Amino acid sequence: MDFDVAVVGAGPAGLFAAVGAAERGARVLVLERMPSPGRKLLVSGSGQCNLTHAGSVAAFLARYGQAGKFLRPALYGLPNDALSRFFSERGVPLEETENGKLFPASRRARDVLDALLRELDRLGADVRTGARVLSAARTASGLEVRSEQDRFEATALIVATGGRSFPKTGSSGDGYAIAAGFGHRIVETAPALTPVEAAPAIFSFFVSCAGIALRDASVSVFRSGRKTAAGRGDVLFTHRGLSGPGILDLSRSLMVGDELRVPLAPSAPPREEVEARLLAETASHGKRTAARVLRDFGLADGLARALLAAVGVAEDLQAAALRKDARRSLALALSGGGEGGMRFPVAALGGFDEAMATRGGVDLSEVDPKRMESRLVPGLFFAGEVLDVDGDTGGYNIQAACSTGYLAGRNAADRKS
Repeated sequence: MDFDVAVVGAGPAGLFAAVGAAERGARVLVLERMPSPGRKLLVSGSGQCNLTHAGSVAAFLARYGQAGKFLRPALYGLPNDALSRFFSERGVPLEETENGKLFPASRRARDVLDALLRELDRLGADVRTGARVLSAARTASGLEVRSEQDRFEATALIVATGGRSFPKTGSSGDGYAIAAGFGHRIVETAPALTPVEAAPAIFSFFVSCAGIALRDASVSVFRSGRKTAAGRGDVLFTHRGLSGPGILDLSRSLMVGDELRVPLAPSAPPREEVEARLLAETASHGKRTAARVLRDFGLADGLARALLAAVGVAEDLQAAALRKDARRSLALALSGGGEGGMRFPVAALGGFDEAMATRGGVDLSEVDPKRMESRLVPGLFFAGEVLDVDGDTGGYNIQAACSTGYLAGRNAADRKS
């Protein structure tokens, strides 16, 4: 047998799988198709690498939707505090931001990757780049892996190739073909954590707002008039639509044709309160312009002008001249709860080249969550984004990759003869 454990993919899941296996004394081979490892890790968090999030592991579980239950053993096996210690002990201390995200104090993803590679070198793992895996199959004694250059046999194989997001970093979906070749079902994949393109009929008024952010906005999703999802987070206006954590997290449950309702006023007051304030402005400060009134609600100048244009009100119109229907339209756009929020129909979702994660992947029902081992093929393991797992923004996806990789690696090593 050439190796005890072969790992396909050198992203965070694959590298932590290799660490977990090598710590248990396994002879480990890591095969990466790209010329260098960790390409996607290096671009995560705009190169700053939001590794994980603060808080209890129990609170993490809800961040992955239905996959939270599956991830429970992995997340408790390598929780966020243990991940933080791992890097701190290797010269890369983490720093918590005010919103709970944990980054390397240096804000350099390269430091994270280098620490992992140094650890694998210390443990004696063999990391080979430019080695795309073409096929994998069972043999009489284990599992065979064929790359473009060579063939290897291993007692266990860990598929940690990532999903389809950011394909230029090497996440091209190779792992799905490997899994399917062993008989695994692949849940249909789609971009996740992606910006939204809004219908131009409405959004054309807001194109000039690109770069304006709404802090901690409460966003709702409506489909055919029914509320289907809701969340909170910063919302960023782009030239084509909406982005930011408050939108990216909800994009996992969005469909074209859905309607996003975004309160434009900070703290999203109830509609009745907004209407009452507008009436009060009319009564006591009737000569103020409509734009000035909206600025008093906390709107940036550009956003105030865009909203007025969208509802057909001149920005220099005096408050006293606001018609009842205009006041109601403004109140709806400014307010939250119930029917409140500016309404942005979803025209399109960003593709894999923009998505931060992939929805879908290897069917979780065919993988043992306590081991990350295939229920169909003994010795075959999966880790990271190749699985049908995707979480919220904020470090949750990298944490899941590291935790599933580490669990897979330790259990794969236990199969060595």
